[in-house]
Amino acid sequence: MELGADLAGRLAGLRSALARNAPGARLLTPGPAAGCVVGRRLAGGYVADRDGDRMKPRIALGLQGGGAYGAYGWGVIDRLLEEHIWISAVSGASAGALNGAALVSGLASGSDDGARTALERLWRATADRSPLRAWDWTGSLPPGAASWMGPWLEPWVDAWVEPWVDQALAFTRLYGGQIAPYFPAFREMRAWREAVAASVDFEALTAPRAIPLYVSATDVLTGAARLFTGEAIDEDALMASCCLPELFSAVEIDGRRYWDGGYVANPALDPLVFGGHGATDLIVVQLTPFVADAVGERPEEVVKRASDISFNAGLMRELKTLTDLQSAVRLAASPSPRLRPILDINIHLLRAPAELASGSVDKYDTRWSTLCALRDLGRATAEAWLAEQGHAIGAASSLTTLDEVFTGHRPRRAAMSA
Repeated sequence: MELGADLAGRLAGLRSALARNAPGARLLTPGPAAGCVVGRRLAGGYVADRDGDRMKPRIALGLQGGGAYGAYGWGVIDRLLEEHIWISAVSGASAGALNGAALVSGLASGSDDGARTALERLWRATADRSPLRAWDWTGSLPPGAASWMGPWLEPWVDAWVEPWVDQALAFTRLYGGQIAPYFPAFREMRAWREAVAASVDFEALTAPRAIPLYVSATDVLTGAARLFTGEAIDEDALMASCCLPELFSAVEIDGRRYWDGGYVANPALDPLVFGGHGATDLIVVQLTPFVADAVGERPEEVVKRASDISFNAGLMRELKTLTDLQSAVRLAASPSPRLRPILDINIHLLRAPAELASGSVDKYDTRWSTLCALRDLGRATAEAWLAEQGHAIGAASSLTTLDEVFTGHRPRRAAMSA
């Protein structure tokens, strides 16, 4: 069954109920529970802080995939962890699944620093195995040398190295599927497997007190989403979630073959809301902007935009369903108990910045210098979002309708001819 279909069914059934209850409709908003007890989960999803001094919202994290843009997600998570947020569940697809696995396994150590270390280890291991590592002159410099050699090398790198890298990445986007079969190690995702093995503790993912993690993949035959969770999450499950079919061989698990989870659940949000995790807030970390800054004409630009639309379709559908459902439930006089989770949760979208829409950074570019720049962009974006919307965490949804995302980008209707 396609994820999101059951949400759409709930919404359709609710509309008829609202028609009957409209005269007595009232706005229902959740509030924090009082009487905090350290270490106990409270009504409404609030929990005691680690030091017992104050209550903290419980955060469910939805982590979108997007290749190297996952390093931007790393930066966002890194900044959020500085707020010592209490994470109740995580769902990820593709690079978001890798971030989620590193985050959850790192948090199992008992500290936010463990999670941040695991995330940095993941992306460092990815860069160490990058096909473009030889052309990462500034990123490969020792820290001491980078401070004085970097500015001197940068003009030369921009003039001579970057144009070549851009052409190589464009060629890979267009013809990667034709050349990948001639490189078996690449086709079998060996580099990704090594990076994951170096950074994710799979035993920690299934520990009794581990944070619930959901990893999505696409069944090649049916086109349906499969969610891996608990003991089902292993190296193969993460590879399945990251498996771009134009580059990698389908990953076989239990006799079924899987491709990238971003096609159908990028990420899956339904289990974060209705999975019984008591979250007060859902924060979705978007890697690919919904709106492009221009319509490209070159073949590689067309391929990129088509890919972005495809991988955003599932997220767009789930966010619209959730926000519409929440608006309807909060107007209902007597909402069904089954819909209580959508009533009690606050929905937030930490939107991908315009820099990721411009195409100035390629999703296939896994050089360390690029990943660090994306990480820093993620931290800066999260910093700005916390300053602007942080007050809403634990209090209200900062995303109430998907139309807010497209403000200023709606196409004008053509005038009707007489």
